[in-house]
Amino acid sequence: LARCWFAKPTEKKTSVSPHEDMKVAFMTEMKAENIKQFLYNFTQLPHLAGTKENLHLAQQVQAEWKEFGLDSVQLVHYDVLLSYPDDTKPNYISIIDEHGNEIFNTSLSEPPPPGYETVRDVVPPYSAFSAQGMPEGELVYVNYGRTEDFFKLEREMGINCTGKIVIARYGKIFRGNKVKNAELAGAKGVILYSDPADYCAPGVDPYPNGWNLPGGGAQRGNVLNLNGAGDPLTPGYPAKEYTYRLDKASGVGLPKIPVHPIGYHDAEFLLKYRNYLFLYEAEFYCLWCFCIPDVH
Repeated sequence: LARCWFAKPTEKKTSVSPHEDMKVAFMTEMKAENIKQFLYNFTQLPHLAGTKENLHLAQQVQAEWKEFGLDSVQLVHYDVLLSYPDDTKPNYISIIDEHGNEIFNTSLSEPPPPGYETVRDVVPPYSAFSAQGMPEGELVYVNYGRTEDFFKLEREMGINCTGKIVIARYGKIFRGNKVKNAELAGAKGVILYSDPADYCAPGVDPYPNGWNLPGGGAQRGNVLNLNGAGDPLTPGYPAKEYTYRLDKASGVGLPKIPVHPIGYHDAEFLLKYRNYLFLYEAEFYCLWCFCIPDVH
């Protein structure tokens, strides 16, 4: 025989926990219009790392966080290795004929969207921390540039990438790992592009009429292979003035071959051109398929 007693509240609970109040306040501020305005402010002008424009945005965030009521918001200086393109010598990819003449060059810049034609200091397409150089070689399509993609080329198709320039589409793995895999395969250089199969939804127009990536859009970003080590010259330690530094030649994770990103319109031309070594065939696994029209 069991006897149980259940306590019944004598009055209705009316208090709300402080956490619930914070949750309500947080969700109230999560408005599409607020997000739109913040995004607009951050994308109005180019703000490459280490520039005065980027510092201005950092100071703006600092001021706003203080306004939100945070007790302390500090800007802390670090002396890190950064990579910038040469404005006087922009990077590009060329197709060269048998006489050494350049018969096609990829775009030096992205076409500006309507309303941005007068914006200056737009950073041209480049892969941060790419090695310098002007390699020449046959073009090899390597899918996403994953380890298994290079294994497929080498072991199943008998294609050696040594001395070749490889073209890989963005996706699946970090761009720095694509470059590292290409280095290990013996490639001279890497071309990166955003394939419509990965970056364009069916039936949607490219920006500015829709949110799909335009054909001239090139994805930027660093191609380091640091595995979380931090700054290439002070791996594992804060990049402060008192920290021991490696020289640039010994920097951790820095690529040893040139890398350059392009848009899919330029990639289409490169892949359609006849003087290249191209490895796509319809019967291969669909994971190797891309979505550039008229390329077979």
